Amino acid sequence: MTVVRQIGRATAIVALIVLVLPASGQTRLPPEDDGSTYTWPGATLVRVDVQPWGGGYVRSTPYLIDCPLACIRPLAPGRELVLTAYPTSGFTFESWTGACEGQPNPCKLSTSGAAADVTAVFSGFYVPPAAPGPASPALIVGVSGDCPGCVASAVGTGFHPNSSITLHVEISSPFTGSTDIPDFAMTDGNGSWSFTGTIPCDFGDGPFVGQFIEDVIATDAEGASASGHLTANCV
Repeated sequence: MTVVRQIGRATAIVALIVLVLPASGQTRLPPEDDGSTYTWPGATLVRVDVQPWGGGYVRSTPYLIDCPLACIRPLAPGRELVLTAYPTSGFTFESWTGACEGQPNPCKLSTSGAAADVTAVFSGFYVPPAAPGPASPALIVGVSGDCPGCVASAVGTGFHPNSSITLHVEISSPFTGSTDIPDFAMTDGNGSWSFTGTIPCDFGDGPFVGQFIEDVIATDAEGASASGHLTANCV
């Protein structure tokens, strides 16, 4: 049994070597998207840098360069790249040096020769993002026109950013009790949300005619809440 295992393992290793080695007369080139810094005869080695380090990053179209993660790529001569410099917070893009010198941002680069060196120069200093302040929620509800067919609106501001909103609704005229509506809305990065809808003036017992009165409490996932009051006429 030991001999059989050894022979089987050796056969697998030989098969793997046959698959990896290129056929006779062929050159095996590294894929362009694997982060490799290998090159081959006749290739143009594109080398990108950013100054200062941390001032920004450079990405190419097609997506081959993403510096400072992937800054060196071997390309066949005659390939065209568009390099775009993106400053980080607190920095601004100043200029290109090297093969893109004198060009605006983005830069168009055509590969030729043995190497193409490009540097994106930034200026400034890092500014950390400001921490969000305490929530100060506010809710404004309103209605336009008479119902049915009126348009009701709700606008929430000052809630926690990117937070789910739960709505607590109490309808006192006609009296239909209260209900909670979880995941009613989602705040944006500034803690705001909005909604528009219609009041049908039909609450399960047929059409309602008279004054419609509703109180609303909106609460985000972190517990910040605000209330609003809405009155409309059902005709």
